[in-house]
This record gives sequence, C-alpha cells and structure tokens, in this order.
Amino acid sequence: MRYILLVILVALAVLLVLRFGKSQKTNPVKEADALLDNAKLAVLPMQLQQVEAALDAYAAERGSHPGDLAELVPGYLRGADLLIDPWGTPLRLDEGEEEKAFLVSAGPDRAFATGDDIRRSL
Repeated sequence: MRYILLVILVALAVLLVLRFGKSQKTNPVKEADALLDNAKLAVLPMQLQQVEAALDAYAAERGSHPGDLAELVPGYLRGADLLIDPWGTPLRLDEGEEEKAFLVSAGPDRAFATGDDIRRSL
C-alpha cells in the first residue's frame, strides 16, 4: 500500500514538472519594455492634443500651419520637448490630400511610414 501511494505521488510530481516546467519563461526585460510602451502610448494623445492646439492658434493668427513645428516654440508651446514623441523621435506635420494635415508620431519603432505610426488628423 505504501508503494502504491509513493508511485502515485511520484507520477503526480512528474506530471507537474512536465506541465509547468516546459512553460515559456517570460523575459522580465521584454515585459518591462511592453509596459513602458503602453505607458508612452497613454501619454501621447495628450501631447498631440497640446501640439494640435498650438497649431490651431498659429493657423488662426497666420492663416496656415507652420512650415516647421519648431516655429511653435516659444510663442505657442512652452518648450520644444513637446515636439518630441515619448520614444524620442521628433513629431512630424504631414500635409495630406484635400488640404488635410496630420500630426504624426513614428511610434515605438521610431521609424515613419510603418504600421505603428500614430496619426492625428488636424
């Protein structure tokens, strides 16, 4: 009877090791990077809203958007830091079709014209 109980316990231990021992181990650095990117994605809309308000004020006074976003500082934005997205890439003003303009962040990959770009229609 003792041996049967011992065999059952060993079998359970082997099953637990097989089930949980082979599970993918998460990389804490990748998890931290993903959390940081999510936080940056949460902050970006507020930043784009501030830059959009500055662009609107500039256009109301001068009749059109600036040729360079740097023209918004210091008259319309408190500092040039708002012209840099949370990943360290300068924001870009793209003139679209039908006189539409877009404020664009390159996103987490820091490269424009890729799938993770964040665009705000003005």
